[in-house]
Amino acid sequence: MARRTIDLAFMPDEVMLLVEHASGVVYRNQVGGVICWQAEIEGVLAPINLGQDIVERIMGLPYPPGHHVTAEIADALDAALASDPGGRYLKVDRARLHESLEAWVFVVADTQEDPPYHLLGPDYFGAVFDFGRVSGVLTWPNSD
Repeated sequence: MARRTIDLAFMPDEVMLLVEHASGVVYRNQVGGVICWQAEIEGVLAPINLGQDIVERIMGLPYPPGHHVTAEIADALDAALASDPGGRYLKVDRARLHESLEAWVFVVADTQEDPPYHLLGPDYFGAVFDFGRVSGVLTWPNSD
């Protein structure tokens, strides 16, 4: 079977979640600022309902060009995600900082079982259900 790949290099200016999952589909994005690394992960793409101010805050952090995400940037990302109901279930995966770059940050998502929609919030506004605790990647357009 041919490899199925979706290239996110021309995605809209927003932050998306790639959940690591054996889906048979590989997502690729150009990341890392000026180094233009082609990062890939097999999984599923899930929307994140973040306010535009949070998206701009995440994209505007001072990512070191061509270097991995620092603990300080991870702290700022966690603070931005925690400040928005749509991102509270996501946290930067500190064990994978050495793999995280601008526009490609590994996270841990604590998803819920599929509740009746009238019970959503205020603690969970995610689109991902029934995965449990799962790894993934936050990705957005590279700044190069």
